[in-house]
Amino acid sequence: MARGLIGVFGGHMIYDLAGAPLIHVFGKGKPMGIQEKWKKYEEETAFNFSFLPEEIKKKGREQTFRQKQYIVYRGDSIQYIYFIKSGSALGTRSYADGNEYNYFLVDSRNGSIGLLELFARKSEYIASLLCRTEVTVIRMDAGIVYDYVMEHAEMLRRCITLIAQDLYQRSANDGKFYYLDGINRVRHYFVDYYNGHLNGKGKKVTVYAEYRDIAANVGISIRTVGRSIRKLKDNGEIQSKDKKVVIDEEHYRKLLAGLSL
Repeated sequence: MARGLIGVFGGHMIYDLAGAPLIHVFGKGKPMGIQEKWKKYEEETAFNFSFLPEEIKKKGREQTFRQKQYIVYRGDSIQYIYFIKSGSALGTRSYADGNEYNYFLVDSRNGSIGLLELFARKSEYIASLLCRTEVTVIRMDAGIVYDYVMEHAEMLRRCITLIAQDLYQRSANDGKFYYLDGINRVRHYFVDYYNGHLNGKGKKVTVYAEYRDIAANVGISIRTVGRSIRKLKDNGEIQSKDKKVVIDEEHYRKLLAGLSL
């Protein structure tokens, strides 16, 4: 085969435009599949304070925020990255009509506030962060974090994976809920919760998530969650016990039947 063409030659080898071999299509000598390549870096999927070296950790300052206190506000300038050491916080946005939209949760496992903005090269925090519990953070100068990550390939891979997985999950949720109103988003949440928590001991599931957790998961305000749950109770699609939503097999079928896709 002439160089500069793409094609199959002899042992089913595909060549690039320069004539260099790329992959075997058939037979022996198949290249490593993408799943195998992922395995090479499968341990590098998290990025939090624990992965920083001691010399970088020493440059941080520990702070504690009370429950319902804000760590940062939307629109504030990016000066620091906050690594959550303990507790959890909600990403929130407030609107002129008084509604508050909680749309993501951060804790010590995935807890870094400002990382998305830092690597998107945006100078302002995109969301306000409200403490769901008492939260202890390590505050670190954004420039120090940026320089360290950019100069260390493993840390850069960890950041890429963390941000990409987060965006992938949000994209999936956006597509799933795009055409659903508030009550149908809550129905969808309860159907998924029932399927995910059903065990062999019975066909009744208690939902332990709080309103704010449901709101953050499905992308609506806490008020809308409350109104939707009241309507679902009135419709007989769910029941409550000790201030917790309870779903049995009959309720599950009603939720499915009422779900508008």
